[in-house]
Amino acid sequence: MKSIVFASALAAAGFLVSSASGRPLNHKRKVVTEVVFVTEVMAEVAVFVNDAGAPYSTATSTILTSPVTVPSITAETTSSTVEPPQTSSAVPEPAPLPTSSTSASLLAEPTAVDVQGATTTPSPSPSPSPAPPAPTQEPEPPQLASPPEDIPVDKAAAGTLPLGITWDAYSSSANCKTPDEVASEFSSMKDYKVIRIYGMDCNQIPLAIQNAQKNGQKLMGGAYLDPSGGGEDLSQVIKAYKSAIDQYAGGNWDVIQLFAVENERVNERRMTSSQVVDAIGQARTQLRSVGYNGPVGAVETAPATLDNPAICGASDVVMVNIHAFFDRNTQAQDAGTFVKSQVERVKAACSNKRLIVTESGWPRQGNANGAAVPSPENQRIALDSLRASFNGDLFFFSAYDSEWKADSASTFNAERYWGVLD
Repeated sequence: MKSIVFASALAAAGFLVSSASGRPLNHKRKVVTEVVFVTEVMAEVAVFVNDAGAPYSTATSTILTSPVTVPSITAETTSSTVEPPQTSSAVPEPAPLPTSSTSASLLAEPTAVDVQGATTTPSPSPSPSPAPPAPTQEPEPPQLASPPEDIPVDKAAAGTLPLGITWDAYSSSANCKTPDEVASEFSSMKDYKVIRIYGMDCNQIPLAIQNAQKNGQKLMGGAYLDPSGGGEDLSQVIKAYKSAIDQYAGGNWDVIQLFAVENERVNERRMTSSQVVDAIGQARTQLRSVGYNGPVGAVETAPATLDNPAICGASDVVMVNIHAFFDRNTQAQDAGTFVKSQVERVKAACSNKRLIVTESGWPRQGNANGAAVPSPENQRIALDSLRASFNGDLFFFSAYDSEWKADSASTFNAERYWGVLD
């Protein structure tokens, strides 16, 4: 997001022009009529603001101009002053602009200072539902937030989950899988002791809890929020979990190891960082009230997490989808190394908080992305590479192909073909 604010000051004459975010104080005064020759000191003030229009730093350079004549004036004039912007301690103040012939020429004919905020192009990633149109609301700039204090979490927050796998509730025709199909697929996933589900559609919460209990498996649950349209209601999702836990698990929440409020919505520009932080807080409060004391957070891509550290601070554990296939310089045999390097980058930005890779895999079919080539053999090689780098805290994406999804050039026509067990 570009923020542009230009301000010029004529110090000798006592005038100041600043951003609209200031608060002007107007008063009138008499100006004595006279003709004088003065040397003007021109000050060029660049005021840097965030997307909300709040100033957070300034940079100033000055020049001396040749003597000029101040014409005779006899009038009631109004001057205004603006409170100087306060510099945020969270953002370092840039160094002063150099005073040189170059800066002098720029000040003689002022141009706006163009400040390009650090943004990252959202990385494509498999999504468990077709993406609706992107919202018109721009994402908020990165925020810093302190991690929640005194929040009880179970062993999943402090230990390591075994390698898991993701699962969705839709058939190839985009219909809901039948209870028999769900039971069969959970049985086929018995070697994976933790299964990730994405929401409450297709009655998947009670079906997943029943079958996980039967097979000795655990679940990563979550809500599928999307304020831009088509998302779920957080309170209704939590009520569905409470009902199913009471009915099929005797009220024991141990079957749920993690809870995520959204999946890549910030990366897709369909939620802002502050919306996600608010959702995490709401979910934690509601879940604690019904008996769940495990980790609560949000799932984002590595770039979106790096750009929005407030999500790290609000989450009990950091949850990130990392797909080596979307790095065009990474071959299948290097998938584990790539994912591991991204994990270390994100952990360093998130105060070394525990991180769980909530999706990682390789497609069996589709178009090549540079050195990343989809094929059954490369999928096998990539998964072996991931297993060599991780012995837990990672979910393979995904158990079965998602033939109900739509392919596109942005996902290299591979969106439907990530099934590990197909």
